[in-house]
Amino acid sequence: MHVKKGDEVVVLSGKDRGLRGEVLEVDPKKNRVKVARRNMVVKHRRPNPLTGESGARVEVEGWLNASNVGLYSEEKDGPVRTGKKFVGKGGELYDTKNEAVDSFGGEQPERIQKVRVGKQTGEVFDEIKTA
Repeated sequence: MHVKKGDEVVVLSGKDRGLRGEVLEVDPKKNRVKVARRNMVVKHRRPNPLTGESGARVEVEGWLNASNVGLYSEEKDGPVRTGKKFVGKGGELYDTKNEAVDSFGGEQPERIQKVRVGKQTGEVFDEIKTA
């Protein structure tokens, strides 16, 4: 998915269009996300006499389709489409995994890291870990 838990996103469609929020939960199997204070829905809680809880109408965040949110870019000050790049030796970014592996010369890297990059801005959204 193009968004992860903790990302700042902009809602692209629906009643909260144009508003920003933090991703609270991600469901990759159903391609859905929950965004803080966005798409609020009313849940009716039943009373429970055993614990003494009364019935109530509770507002909680509803699910949004992941295609209806865009990753927020500080450089663009708005949503941005993302792509992926691979991290090579010295933290350099490469378009393909093979190019990133070749940048290490003869030595075999333990793992090649993949990062999300803004297509319009080139902004890197994930932390680059260098060995």
